[in-house]
Amino acid sequence: MTQVTLDEVDFQILRRLDENGDIDVDELSDELDVSTSTIYYRMEKYRNKGILQGEIAKLDPQKLGLGMTAITEINADYDGPGYEEVAEKLTSLSGVQRVFFMLGEMSFYVLSRVRDHEHLQTLMEDIIQTEGVENSTTNIVLRSFKDEDRLLVNYDEEDLEALFS
Repeated sequence: MTQVTLDEVDFQILRRLDENGDIDVDELSDELDVSTSTIYYRMEKYRNKGILQGEIAKLDPQKLGLGMTAITEINADYDGPGYEEVAEKLTSLSGVQRVFFMLGEMSFYVLSRVRDHEHLQTLMEDIIQTEGVENSTTNIVLRSFKDEDRLLVNYDEEDLEALFS
């Protein structure tokens, strides 16, 4: 894992990007007392180092009709396909948002967003029929208390300072 050295200006730029997804470079330039070219240069540096990847708008799954969240735990049998092949098949299923290869009792943890019970049933059948999947257990989320894709907003000031000092 490659670590990069970041200073306070880097930290403030990354934090603003993490909070808002986009920044007003002129406003941030005034706020941090650095030139706009410095901010653009550093953002390009973050992209080149892989710290900043893509530009994604945050979509509301509820408003798009994907109001049901399912968490599926999967045990896989690797006598046939290996775990990477199983993972590749799982990631390609419609509605699957995240796939994690696990250490412990379960082989995979899959998070999906679906329209309704019928859509979920179709997805579960697809998962069960995936070569290498031995068995699965699916839980339906009734209420979400935290569902945060952003990174830095999940840490308190002390932990953030430890990251960037």
